[in-house]
Amino acid sequence: MKKLLLSGALFAFGLSAFSQDLPTNAEPGKCYVRCKTPEVWKNEDVTIEIAPAYKRIITHPAEYKTITERVLVNVGSQKLTIVPAKYETKNFSVVTKEASKRIEKSLSRPSVASETVVTKEASSRLEVIPAKYEMRDVVVTVKEASKRLKIIPAKYEMRDVVVTIEEASQRLVKIPAKTNIVEETIVVKEASKRLEVVPAKYEMRDVVVTVKEAGKRVEIVPAKYEMRDVVVTIKEASKRLEVIPAVYGSEILKYQRREYGSKLRVIPAAFNQDSEVIELRAKSARWQMSEKAPDCESSDPNDCRYWCYKEVPAQYQTISKTVLEKDASTVKTPTCNDNNAGPNGCGVATYSKRVVTTPPSTRTIDIPAVTKIVKKRVMATPPSTRTIEIPAVTKIIKKRVMVTPPSTRTIEIPEVTQIIKRTVITPETTRVIEIPAKTKIIKKRVMTTPPSTTTIEIPAVTKIIKKRVMTTPPTTRTIKIPEVTTTVKRSIPAVTTTNTIEIPEVTTTMRKTVMTSAPSTRLIKGDAIYKTIKKTVLVKDAWEEEVQVAAKYKTITKEVLVSKGGLTSWKEVECKLVENTPLPINWNLGSATLTSGAKRIIDARLLPILKDGVAVAIESHTDSRGTKKSNQSLSERRAQAVVNYLIAKGTNPSQLTANGYGENRLTNRCSDGVSCTEREHASNRRTTFRVINQK
Repeated sequence: MKKLLLSGALFAFGLSAFSQDLPTNAEPGKCYVRCKTPEVWKNEDVTIEIAPAYKRIITHPAEYKTITERVLVNVGSQKLTIVPAKYETKNFSVVTKEASKRIEKSLSRPSVASETVVTKEASSRLEVIPAKYEMRDVVVTVKEASKRLKIIPAKYEMRDVVVTIEEASQRLVKIPAKTNIVEETIVVKEASKRLEVVPAKYEMRDVVVTVKEAGKRVEIVPAKYEMRDVVVTIKEASKRLEVIPAVYGSEILKYQRREYGSKLRVIPAAFNQDSEVIELRAKSARWQMSEKAPDCESSDPNDCRYWCYKEVPAQYQTISKTVLEKDASTVKTPTCNDNNAGPNGCGVATYSKRVVTTPPSTRTIDIPAVTKIVKKRVMATPPSTRTIEIPAVTKIIKKRVMVTPPSTRTIEIPEVTQIIKRTVITPETTRVIEIPAKTKIIKKRVMTTPPSTTTIEIPAVTKIIKKRVMTTPPTTRTIKIPEVTTTVKRSIPAVTTTNTIEIPEVTTTMRKTVMTSAPSTRLIKGDAIYKTIKKTVLVKDAWEEEVQVAAKYKTITKEVLVSKGGLTSWKEVECKLVENTPLPINWNLGSATLTSGAKRIIDARLLPILKDGVAVAIESHTDSRGTKKSNQSLSERRAQAVVNYLIAKGTNPSQLTANGYGENRLTNRCSDGVSCTEREHASNRRTTFRVINQK
């Protein structure tokens, strides 16, 4: 069931596709085919690396040379010689009596000083400055402003109306204004303040006055002395040097008698065999018409068919190539190692050298200093003074002191008011009286403008009265009262001072021996001894040289789709070409190979038609001799042989269709079991072509 539905759908699609876009302006008696633009392909060369580039390594051995070197085998001897110290005699002073001090006392003259004492402190007195007032005019409203309404009557006109002869209207009745007498309190004298002075308060207090200041009296305490023993150096301490000779020994020294290089071993490059798949022709598609449906009742061979856009698979080619697995390298091996080295190592030799194990030195022997004891007078306690305090003499006097400063007290003065009468008018208003409408089928009076009112302003009535206003509030002014003083006599006692008198020290001259230059040593060195040795030195280690081997490439040609083909337009052809036209090809019995004569017939008859861009269906048939299966296969191979030849001549494959029918479409009676001549059988072995639509 699914196959039938699919066949029906494809059949409907084929009919709709075939019926669309017929040629315009077609002429009667002429034939047309649908031409298809062929696909355009081009050849493109692709270069593939079939063998990679690698490197080849050439090794070179190490290079050596022999040199001579001068080495020290005996450092020589070392000997110390003592250089003795130098001395000289110098004079120096010794203090036998230290310097001291003596204090003398001096007394100044007493004096009398005058001093001013405040007996009454300075104070201040407040004087009141009264407030200032003035009379000002004040406007008082005795009758407020009001409004009066003036009535504007309505306007009417006569209109023809079927029923109403007089519409409902309104009448305004005036309500007169009302007048009231209102009492109002007016301030004629504002509230104010009056300042009253509160005087300052004073009291008498006792004040202590110094009439003779406190003083001091100085008393001298003399210095105390004692005799002490002092050690004096008459010959300074010194040192004496004693020489310790040097100690010698032998030392075995190593040197590199021969340097060793390395050996290089080449590991050649390693390769693997691989392959790469190259696309020679990209995947494409072409239109192909199906066979006629078996249940088709139309005699037209193009009916009951559908077109399929079938995929043409891509063509590939596998190329063998060599891949570099690992490039060439080298392994470096040292010429000398732990296995073949001597007891001292690779290329190491020794020689003996005489060295100083302990250098010559000196030992210092201390020589003590020579001293002498002398007597010296030393001040144990320096002279000083002791201060005795003398108390001051005072006197008590009376002094007037202000306890509370003067101030002011504010007294409130109430405001003065006056009661006046004021007339207040309530403005007149109107009241609306409704007048009902009268109806009759006659003329009626219509109010065009309703009655209204106009407001007339009535100004207020005012009165000017006098009012006392305080312009400057009361203040106070401070008056300074100077202080009262009195002068008293004060006795200043005499001041005692001290003067320090320096007493110089007493010295005596003595002689002592002083070392001017310390003892030292001088090093005397013997000549060193040298020896010549031979050494093999590495000039250049083993090295490698790389030679690059170029890669190998192979060029192949592949087809690249430049532009995709498709359906274009209708083309006029000979009507006989639309029908099956025989190709007079003589096939050998059982063969599908084109002879040279068959190729000439194809070149002459078929190639010119294909150059116009039309599509051609190649159909091949066999006779009834042989099995049906073998005849079907033979006919298909013969039709495909013609197509392959045309493709080889440059025809686009999308223009060609190969169909083999075997013995299914015989042209005569020569079917299985019927005896026929060779001529009759030959008429059934035929190959035809016809121009078909490309959709």
